[in-house]
Amino acid sequence: MDVLITKDGEGYIAEIKWRKALYAFGYTQEEAVNELKNVVDMMVDYYSEEISVQKKIKKYLAGKQLKYAV
Repeated sequence: MDVLITKDGEGYIAEIKWRKALYAFGYTQEEAVNELKNVVDMMVDYYSEEISVQKKIKKYLAGKQLKYAV
């Protein structure tokens, strides 16, 4: 996986090459990469919670009996 680090003003931007929405700023290259790790952790948490909600919805719907008008 490629992490791009580019100079930006007084600091650096670290980003995942193929995921432009995943980026972070730091005053040093190391700080930018560490901040990027935090961003990735937050995204993992978000999607894990989203999957959990979707599984609950699926389970709820699986327990419902559909009634059709005839």
